[in-house]
Amino acid sequence: MEMTPHLPVLASTRAQIAELMIDCTSVVCFGNRALLSLFLTAAPHPQSISGAATTEDEGVTLVKQRRPSVLFATKQLEAGDGLELVRRSHALVPGLRTLLLLPESSPEQMRLALTLGCNGVVIESELERGAMVEAIRAVLGGGIYVNGKAVDALRATARGEGPAPLEPLSTRELEVLQLVVRGYTNREIAYGLVLSPETVKTHLSNILGKLQARDRTHAAVIGIRQGLISWD
Repeated sequence: MEMTPHLPVLASTRAQIAELMIDCTSVVCFGNRALLSLFLTAAPHPQSISGAATTEDEGVTLVKQRRPSVLFATKQLEAGDGLELVRRSHALVPGLRTLLLLPESSPEQMRLALTLGCNGVVIESELERGAMVEAIRAVLGGGIYVNGKAVDALRATARGEGPAPLEPLSTRELEVLQLVVRGYTNREIAYGLVLSPETVKTHLSNILGKLQARDRTHAAVIGIRQGLISWD
């Protein structure tokens, strides 16, 4: 595949990822050693990486010891399974954000990943289009990153199931929820919608109440699951 047209996008992602990863720590667990080495050496945020491994058990040990804020993993590992790594890691570190790379768009694997609590599922072929920036933003910001097929997979799980909204969200609340799903902070949402941070906080409180959501991540899942936001 000719990758030259994608070079400007790929180059521009480095600075964006570095900014997003400020004050974060991560563990990386990839089954492909060449891909892992490239990720580690080319990462614009090397100071945030607290550990790296190629097997499920090694990854679990690192998560337990380092207690990172985010786990990057691939489905295929040298030993074990990336999906099981996600499950075990979430049990060890409440609030851990997980981003899983899949080699292909498999509805069954996406469904299982989202059932196990993955905050982001990225298909490897999407990387040349700069998907990693949006994925990291969503995962770290309390949103959720999925593609169109993963939306269908999410709706096939029990994740985010619950009663209908207590009352419909207003147009402005839907706009706020759209940006919450993408992982934007309250300040970024305020800037994008030309609102005060206090007003955004009020809208978010109303959204959580109407959706009966525990937090912004839960609200994001409900929003996608119930088709309250547009998805592209």
